[in-house]
Amino acid sequence: MFKEPILLLTYKRPETTKIVLNKILTIKPKKLYIFQDGPKIGFNEKDKILYSKTTQLIKRIIASNKNTSFVFKRFTKNVGQRFIAKMVLDETFKQEKKIIFLEDDTFPDISFFKYCSLMLKKYQSNESIYHISGCNLYSGLTQKKISKQNIFLSKYPHFWGWATWKSKWKKLYNPNINDWQKYKFKFLDKHMDSANERRFFKFYISRNSQKKHIGWDIPWIYKLILNNKKTIVPNFNLIKNVGYKYDPSGKGAKKFRELKLNKFINFDKIPKEIEHNYSYDDFLRKNFYLRENIFILVYRKLKKIFNEIF
Repeated sequence: MFKEPILLLTYKRPETTKIVLNKILTIKPKKLYIFQDGPKIGFNEKDKILYSKTTQLIKRIIASNKNTSFVFKRFTKNVGQRFIAKMVLDETFKQEKKIIFLEDDTFPDISFFKYCSLMLKKYQSNESIYHISGCNLYSGLTQKKISKQNIFLSKYPHFWGWATWKSKWKKLYNPNINDWQKYKFKFLDKHMDSANERRFFKFYISRNSQKKHIGWDIPWIYKLILNNKKTIVPNFNLIKNVGYKYDPSGKGAKKFRELKLNKFINFDKIPKEIEHNYSYDDFLRKNFYLRENIFILVYRKLKKIFNEIF
């Protein structure tokens, strides 16, 4: 029986919820929290059917698995992306000191769970590490290793399968970015390494602080980078997104929609000193955390149109 608590966040994707939930249950978790966000007021008939199917699926699976302790909460009203992480983790951390977090479209390799369990125990007291990622975009995309170590540190947290600790989450997370004007120049001047990265974070953090961007992940990324808190990344990709084929709710980069899964190996060879992998940070900076100059984008668009015409 797997002892670490696991949290599954779902909404209205019964197909992927079933796939991810069944995968979780293969490890026989001792305790599993399942949260389903509430229906929106403007749901059409298709949305209502999908939402109801998801609810009924969860209830059937809970009824047929007696060895796992389930906590299932379905919100009566829609919480939305901005506050959902705070709501579910506040609830979970009333009982737990750490959590492994999956969503209904993040499908893990079985080794993801043992990896998270080991990292949660080993680095609980390390005040420089706040986030554990199961996703390695470089490995998933290229099927190559980017480090000689089987784990490394990055400045960027990933959210396709991750884990953290109550004390660290509570210390830094706030869904409302209220200090952007105070720390804006420190964040952009000290922690950004390229013009495109600077534009990316300036755009999304500014919009999030003004409540124009609803993602719950931006405040966590902002706080971790601002306070120089690191993320543990495996040298093998342990997560793939299975939601794009059904009912995608996020826009994610197209190039990362077909990541390949690997197994985490050599659990007995975790390094005593984890290296910060700046090559991985550079890969993400050039492929994910970037927002190009508007004039360059317009030029490329016009060039493409011109080539198609002539």
